[in-house]
Amino acid sequence: MSLEMLQQSRFLFLKRVLVFLFSLLFLRCFQLQVLKGSVYKKWSEKNHVRQIPIVAPRGFIFDRTGEILVKNRPSYSLFVVPYEFRKNPADQEIISSLLGISIDEIETCIDKAGGGPFTPVRLIQNMDFATLSVVEENRADLPGIFYQIEPVRTYPSSVKASHVIGYCGEISSAELSSLKARGYRQGDIIGKSGVERSYNNILRGKRGYRYVEVDVRGREVGNFGGKRDIPPIPGSDIMLTLNVRLQGFVENLLDGKRGAAVVMDPRSGDILAMVSKPDYNLEPFARRLPSAVWEKLQNDPNKPLLNRAIQAQLPPGSTYKLVLTTAALEQHVIDPEKKVFCNGYFMLGKKLFRCWKPQGHGSVNLLDAIEVSCNVFFYQLGLKTGIGPLVKYGKLFGFGSLTRVDLVGESKGLLPDREYLNKKYGKRKWSKGMIVNLSVGQGDILVTPIQMAKLVSIIAMDGKFTVPHVLLAIKDQSSDMWKKKTFRSKQIEGLSPEIFQILKEGMYRVVNYPNGTGRAAHVPDIEVCGKTGTAQNPQGEPHAWFVGFAPREMPRIVVVVVIENGGTGGGIAAPIAGMIFRYFFQMGRIS
Repeated sequence: MSLEMLQQSRFLFLKRVLVFLFSLLFLRCFQLQVLKGSVYKKWSEKNHVRQIPIVAPRGFIFDRTGEILVKNRPSYSLFVVPYEFRKNPADQEIISSLLGISIDEIETCIDKAGGGPFTPVRLIQNMDFATLSVVEENRADLPGIFYQIEPVRTYPSSVKASHVIGYCGEISSAELSSLKARGYRQGDIIGKSGVERSYNNILRGKRGYRYVEVDVRGREVGNFGGKRDIPPIPGSDIMLTLNVRLQGFVENLLDGKRGAAVVMDPRSGDILAMVSKPDYNLEPFARRLPSAVWEKLQNDPNKPLLNRAIQAQLPPGSTYKLVLTTAALEQHVIDPEKKVFCNGYFMLGKKLFRCWKPQGHGSVNLLDAIEVSCNVFFYQLGLKTGIGPLVKYGKLFGFGSLTRVDLVGESKGLLPDREYLNKKYGKRKWSKGMIVNLSVGQGDILVTPIQMAKLVSIIAMDGKFTVPHVLLAIKDQSSDMWKKKTFRSKQIEGLSPEIFQILKEGMYRVVNYPNGTGRAAHVPDIEVCGKTGTAQNPQGEPHAWFVGFAPREMPRIVVVVVIENGGTGGGIAAPIAGMIFRYFFQMGRIS
C-alpha cells in the first residue's frame, strides 16, 4: 500500500471516529435538553430558585359590640434552609457566631420541624432589631439564612379572655401528620386552644409563595419582580358572643381567686362572659414561648392553662338538689306540701349525716327545703327516690356528657350510676349512704360550670335549650357582611311543665326570701332565681357555688359562679353573682 493510500485510510478512520463522537455528544445533548429537559430544569430551579411560603394573615376576632379582641401586627421572622446550612461546616460556625445561636440549637429546630432539606425552617419569631441588623449587614456570610415579615397576633382589648380566645403556635410534627391531607404544611401557624383552635380553618386563610433567586452558596441574589409570586389569602374575621364590658367586669370580680364564671343568654345559648381564674397573658404566645416559661405555666399548681369553665370537674353540692327535686316530682314519690322535721342531723343505721345548720330547720316542705337548702329533707328524699331516677334525670339535664360548647377540651364530668358504683366498689358493697351523699351533690358525682349553666337554662326556659357557644358570626369575604351562625336548640322531653314552676318558685325564694341561702344575690326590682351550693372538699376548704337566672319571667341571663376552696355558696359565690346580675341590668340592652 502506497503512502498516499495509507494517509487516506487514516484520515477516513479519524473522520469516522470524530463523526461517532460528535453523534454521541449530539444524542447526549438531545437527551438532556429535549427528552429530559423539563426534569433537569426543575432540578436547576431547585438549585437557584427558592420557594418561600408567605403566612396568610389570620382573621381578626371581635366581641359582639364590634370591639377588636385580636388582630395582627407585622413581625420579622428568621428562617434557615437545612440543605444550605449543612452544606459547609465552616459556614455553620460563622452563622452560629453572628446570630448567637449554637449549632446544636439550630439543628434541634431543623429536626423538630421534620421537613425536607429545601423547606425553610423558622428559627426566630419576633426577631429584635439588633438581630435583624446583624443579618442584614452579613447577608453574604449567611448562606441559607433569610428573614421576612410575618403577621403575628396582638391583643388590643382591655380584657384577657385568654381561655376563650386561646393562643397560636407553629404546627408540631404530630399535628402535621394528621392535618397534612387538609393542606397544612411545615411551618404553618395554627390555633392551639380556644376559638383560635376551634375555628382555625376559618381564621387561618391560605398561604402564598414568594420566589427568589439564589447563588451556589444559597445566598439571595435577586427576585423575579414579583411575577411568579402567589399572594396569600387572609383568613375570615369572626365575631364572638362575648360582651367586652361584661367580660372585663367578671374578670375583675374573680381576680385573686381560683374558680370560674359563666354568663349566658338562655334564649340563644350565647355566652356573654366566660372567665376562668387564674388566667394568663396571651401576648408572650405571639412569640416563640421559651420552654422555661411554658414549663412554669404547665407545672403551676394553680393550673392557669386550665379552662375551669368547661374543664374543672367538681362536686356540685346543694345545687344538685334541683335535679333530685325534678326526679322526685316526676316519679311521684313526694307531696310538695308534706313537711319533714329537721333537727340538724339524719341517722341511716349507725351513720350520722348532718345538716349544714346544726340546730336544724324545723318542719319544712319541699319549697322551704329548697329555700333554706335543708340537707336532712333531701337526704330522706334521695332515699325515697332511689339512684335510678336520680341518675335518669341527671342525664336528662346533661350531666355525665358534653354540652358540645364550641371550645376544645370540654370535660364530661361524672354521673355515678349503679353500674359505675358496682364496678368501683363491687356488687352489694356500696351502701345507701352513697345515695344520701349523691342527693346533696356529694360523693363521686362531678360536674363542670358549663353543665350547670345548661341545667339552669333548661329550668329558666321551661325545658328549651340551645347549645352554648361563643361564636356569633363570620364575616363573608366576598360581601364584607357578617353572617350569623345558627346553633341547634331543642325541647327537653320527659319533664312536666308544672315541675319547672315549682323549681322556679323554690329558686326565687332562695334569693328573695329572708331565710334564703342566696340572699346576697338579690337585686332590687329584678326577680333573680338561684340556688347555692357548698361542696365539701377533702383537700381543704369547700367549693362555693351559685347558679341562677333572671328575671323570673322572660329570662335574659344565666349566671354560674364557682370559687374553688372558697367557703360557702351563700357567703362567697352568691355575692359575686349578685354583682354580675346588677351590672348586667345596669348595662341595659346587650348588643
